Amino acid sequence: MDTKKIKELVLLLEQSQLESLEIKNDEFEIKMSKPSNSVVTMPIQSQVSEKTTIISEEVETIKDTFNSPLVGTFYGKPSPDAESFVTVGQKIEIGDVLCIIEAMKVMNEIKTTKAGTVKEILIDDETMVEFDQPLFVIE
Repeated sequence: MDTKKIKELVLLLEQSQLESLEIKNDEFEIKMSKPSNSVVTMPIQSQVSEKTTIISEEVETIKDTFNSPLVGTFYGKPSPDAESFVTVGQKIEIGDVLCIIEAMKVMNEIKTTKAGTVKEILIDDETMVEFDQPLFVIE
């Protein structure tokens, strides 16, 4: 069978409502099928727990977060016995140091990119943080 005939069979299958096509003779055998368009539906029990509602409300209220620019360990103070870089309620300016993130034994000072007031510190000292994880709420 030549390729032109095979192409015609493929086109025939695509344009029809058939799901498969099988042709067999002494010289060749060809089987074709296309993905089924049937949809299997299963009943799903919809339950919204109180916890889900609380989390979604919190996400809506946390809009102006400062997120971690890298993966590492979060430090809110320059040393264990020093004062924190920032505290809740503190006004900050662009370029102020918010924290240190240690990555691969390098201490990276993380500076703010916007001015505002620190409304909340979302992470504890010496905690691992992920890239783009919210660290502070700044309004």
